[in-house]
Amino acid sequence: MPRIRRLSLRPFGAHLAVTSDDERVIEACRPALARFPDDAGCTGSFHLDATTVPDGTADPAWPLTRLDAGADGLELWCGTGHLRVELSAGTARLALPPALLAEPDAVRMFVEGALSSLLIGGGQLHAVHSGLVARHGRSLLLRGPSGAGKSTLTYAALRAGFQVVSDDWVYGVAGRPPTWLWGYPWRVFLVADAAARFPELAGVEPVAHPGADRWKIPVEPPPARRRKGARVDAVVFLDPDGDLGLDPVELGEARRRFWDPALPTERRDLPASWIDELIDRPRYVLRRGIDPAAAVAALDRLTRTLPAAS
Repeated sequence: MPRIRRLSLRPFGAHLAVTSDDERVIEACRPALARFPDDAGCTGSFHLDATTVPDGTADPAWPLTRLDAGADGLELWCGTGHLRVELSAGTARLALPPALLAEPDAVRMFVEGALSSLLIGGGQLHAVHSGLVARHGRSLLLRGPSGAGKSTLTYAALRAGFQVVSDDWVYGVAGRPPTWLWGYPWRVFLVADAAARFPELAGVEPVAHPGADRWKIPVEPPPARRRKGARVDAVVFLDPDGDLGLDPVELGEARRRFWDPALPTERRDLPASWIDELIDRPRYVLRRGIDPAAAVAALDRLTRTLPAAS
């Protein structure tokens, strides 16, 4: 009988037990899960059971994926690779063929997908499709529809001296005020057209990505520019149209700008009262104009004048 390997972690403060009959799987899961903060305030216990299965004829299928989401969890496929999350049981079962185990980004997608599904679906975390950057002791939440330029602006902010919490998703602990949000500061992904605006990225090789573009340009912020979480001092709504400008916005208009581009999962899972509390702080509309550097300069000026969030 194969020996069962175990790994015990506390991502976001919740207890996660990982078991596997293959040490390679444990070692592949460890770096993807151990990087998350252990003091965010989540509770509860969850279990991820990961095994290896033989390669199929389509493996490695990465980055082609298929997702089925239901009331009690989800199923995710990538070739023979398969993840099943059962929220009512607080468990996830993952099967990885060796060909997929050799793709670090694919392993990260599966294990981070299992973690986020368990914590969000289990009522521990709220997930907000936004970026979060910080400078001069102030942090700005960047909210806009898909394609509004969150990742482009995040990278432009990074190269201008900002710290990065996330360019895509941030997480707040359910049952707590949305004052402090956590993110994913280890990598920023740009589509090819956005990366082409920055000469220093010309030689960066694209990597396979499960998004609609299939290939993206990866950027790893320097360690000193990474922040796992930050207090939100202001909310900035991105408007890709119009000439460059940064103007205050009333609460009613802020609600509209938050909810109009909301993804189906946000509409289903985010409490309106929690979002009202999130945007009940200084809030602005940034008309990005055509120059990311000029837009970031406006954000830099904002961080120098903002009062700290109460």
